[in-house]
Amino acid sequence: MNKNKQFEINEADIFSNDKLKRIAAIENLSDLIVSTKEAFTLGINADWGAGKTTFVKLWQKYLKKEHNVNSIYFSAWEDDFSKEPLISILGEINKYISDNFENTSEVAQKFDKVKEFGGKVLKRGIPAFVKGATSGLLDIDKGLEDAIGAISEQATKELIDKYSKDKEVTQKFKEAISELLENIDNTKPFVVFIDELDRCRPLYAIELLERVKHIFGIDGLIFVLSIDKKQLSESIKSQYGNIDANSYLKRFIDLEYNLTNNNIDEFCDNLYYSVYELDNVLTSKEIKKESREYNELSILKYLVSSMKLNLREVEQVFIQINIIFKTINPRLFEMHFKVIVFFVVLKLKNSRLYDELVNQETSAEEILNNILDNKEEADMQKRYIYQYFKILIKAIVFATSKADDEMNLEIKK
Repeated sequence: MNKNKQFEINEADIFSNDKLKRIAAIENLSDLIVSTKEAFTLGINADWGAGKTTFVKLWQKYLKKEHNVNSIYFSAWEDDFSKEPLISILGEINKYISDNFENTSEVAQKFDKVKEFGGKVLKRGIPAFVKGATSGLLDIDKGLEDAIGAISEQATKELIDKYSKDKEVTQKFKEAISELLENIDNTKPFVVFIDELDRCRPLYAIELLERVKHIFGIDGLIFVLSIDKKQLSESIKSQYGNIDANSYLKRFIDLEYNLTNNNIDEFCDNLYYSVYELDNVLTSKEIKKESREYNELSILKYLVSSMKLNLREVEQVFIQINIIFKTINPRLFEMHFKVIVFFVVLKLKNSRLYDELVNQETSAEEILNNILDNKEEADMQKRYIYQYFKILIKAIVFATSKADDEMNLEIKK
């Protein structure tokens, strides 16, 4: 068994391994990025498994190579253990500076100032956090818990008394960030790519959005958030109840780009012919090969389209059929492999329908309504091919959903 690995991005030819043809979208979005130094947040929205991580990593490389735009990338999901999003963001900036500048450089000195005021900004939330993080979770002495509560209450009073001073601290932090960015590059924006925000703990995701908006709303600093908007909306509702999550997100995201996969057929071709070499596998087993238009890959591509599989699901299908194709004895006709592909896709995409079909607990019509794509193809050749697969899928479903005696009657008809 082997998985489709994250492809390496070739520095000399960034899009050489990009089978989804992302170049046009990345070029257009890059023109947008370099056209301004105003603070704004861009959301890259797509469902889970649609290729957002690869997209933003390609984009980051392209921005540096073609526009010399500096940036950092981090996965919010991998970093949500830090509890405080501000620490995660500053930590990534710190790594970027350490990797690219000498400790004695003016940039490093400016970042020392950022850390100083960042610490003061963080200090305001620590007492309440200590109480929230310990109460009910640690078996501590009641007197100590009362002491922590008293500290927290006293700290709250002090925060109210020092409201103006706190605002001043935040402002000085922003000024320190601005000075840092000017020293890194005073002609272009600095971009922060934050990936997998929708997979984080709900509270961490919301706090990160709030930090980006209220603390990092600084000219010259652009945030790109890679999100599954539907999933992120559920995280928001889990914290705030049944609110209008879409309107809530608009407070934080200035512009939204919906990532689509119009070249998913080429993605399937690459996995079939190059990554797993399944064409060679079937040839080596001396299984009769039909034309490419009507083979097992073509029915797979039809099912990917009609059942709306995302890239992650397509990869999982290929992991499974790779195992089956390579381990099965060379005793089957190619038609059997089309049937295998059908059941693998159905079970992965909708296990309930799969179970009901093989256990004859539902009608063939219900299954087909959830599988077949009824849109009319403009391309005549593709229309004939898809019509063939619709007939084939109907045959598979009817054969599976009926008892033997019922099937024999159908065959006679």
